[in-house]
Formats: sequence, C-alpha cells, structure tokens
Amino acid sequence: MAIKSRSQIIQSTDVAQLKAQFKDSSCQPADLDAFPSITINQPSGNISVGPTSIGVVRLDTGLYSFDYDVGCNPSLGVYSDIWEGLLNGIPVKGEFNFIVHNTQMPFVNSDGYKSVGDDPGMCFSQLAICNINRLLKSLRGRLDSRGKSKFCDEFGNPVYVDCDIFSPDQLVTFLELGLSMFNEIPHFTNFTFEDTQIIDQFREVLVQGATIYALSSKALLERGREFSLTDNGINFVPPGVSDIMSTQYSAEMTQNFEKIKLIKSQMKPFPIALGTLTFSTSRNPAIARLRHLRSRQLF
Repeated sequence: MAIKSRSQIIQSTDVAQLKAQFKDSSCQPADLDAFPSITINQPSGNISVGPTSIGVVRLDTGLYSFDYDVGCNPSLGVYSDIWEGLLNGIPVKGEFNFIVHNTQMPFVNSDGYKSVGDDPGMCFSQLAICNINRLLKSLRGRLDSRGKSKFCDEFGNPVYVDCDIFSPDQLVTFLELGLSMFNEIPHFTNFTFEDTQIIDQFREVLVQGATIYALSSKALLERGREFSLTDNGINFVPPGVSDIMSTQYSAEMTQNFEKIKLIKSQMKPFPIALGTLTFSTSRNPAIARLRHLRSRQLF
C-alpha cells in the first residue's frame, strides 16, 4: 500500500494523503481555532467520509493532513475533499479534488485532465504540413543540422546512426517563431502556414527568422562549454564559437527586420483587431475612419 499525494496517480490499493493549507488575511499560514473537519465526496456525489475531524493531523502552521484509504472496490473518477473550520471565529472553507482510477500504465494521461508541463503537441492541416516540410528542407540546409555518427557493433561492422543537431519539433518551433515575427513587424498580420503563396514568395525571410532563433538557442549552450585548459603551464583557449554565433544572429536579426519592414510596407493589409484604436480623446471619429474609406476612393 502506497501513500500518494492528490497530484499523483491514485489507485485502489493506495492511500491518498490529502493536505490543506490555511492562511490569514495577510496570506500568512495560520492555525485554526480547532482542528478542521473534512468531507470526502465520491464521483457519484455520495458522501464517503465525514464531515469529521477524526484522523486530521497538524503538520505545520496552518497545514493539516488526512489519510484516505481508497479501498479495494472504489468508485473511479474525480473525488472532492471539503475542509471547514474557524479562523479567529470566522468560518473558512476550501474544496479540492483528487482522482482515483485503475491503470497499469502510470505514465499515460488516462484521466483526461491537462497538467502544467504537458506537451501540447502540434496540430496542422495537410496543406500546412506540406508547406512546413518545404521550409524544413530549406532550414536544415541552411543550418546543416543533419549528420551521421559511425560506430562498430559487437561484430565489428560499421553502423551509422542519425545525430541531428536539431530535432524536427525544435525546427518547427523555430519556424513558428519566425512566422510570428513576420506577422508582428511593423504592423500586425495573420498569415499562417496554409498561405502557400506567402510561403513560396517569402521563404527566405521565414527561414532566416527561424535561423536566428536556432543560432541564439545554441549560442547560450556553447558559451557554457567554452573554457580554458591548462596543462603544465601550457594554455589552450578554444575558439569563441558562442561569440561567432552571437555576432552572426545579431547581424541576421537586423537584416531580417529590415526585410520584413520593406515587405510589409508594400502589402498595406487591413488592420487587425485594434486598427482604429487611438489614445487621443479629442480626435475626430470621421478622421479615424478615413484610413478604411481610402480604399474606395476613385482618385
């Protein structure tokens, strides 16, 4: 029988250690006037425990705990534990949840709840995937990120394995950031990977933006690897790879910004969302609408 916290996977053979932290009006931990009572409700709504203070223990200032034995045949689903007490004569109450389920795969998110740190994944249409793959080919070629590593197996036969510098997920993330930067400078647009014409015409600019993020991500890692070696008075200083990469992506960023500004200045797209926003209360509304009416002028 294992003791699990409410954030862990709790099964029928486990004991759920339920904790509640009480604080005063200044958000400082504070003890209650007496031990709090706890009520545990099953997923069906039926009361499983309480309300009771029996079994509640004090762990620290304002921190109370209760061990709940799930049992051999529990109801699977989301349980709720309700804590109630008095703090300086004022009633206080808190409600929390924990999940009981049956699984032999503890690393699978079988309860359906999202947790902080979960991989959100990537959801693209088939058209977007085709355009992304074309950008990936150009980005890999520019970064020269693909490689092979050679080693010999137990029989002495040479074996080659992939040792790419960047994974596909990393490269797609860099492309997403590059496209986001393209949509932000100098005015907002809403291009996506499904806009094939934009991808075809401005592939170099998008790949350059992704390259900037790729170089900046590796420059920080290279900085941590560079150090001086001393052996019997002989000093060896490796070349400053991180400085070279920093100089390169800084120059690329300035050039990329100027390219995007020139490209977007020729597009003149309709403003998105806050296009008519103004911080001047004395401005004439008719003048604010003029930018939208100009597109219908004959001269």
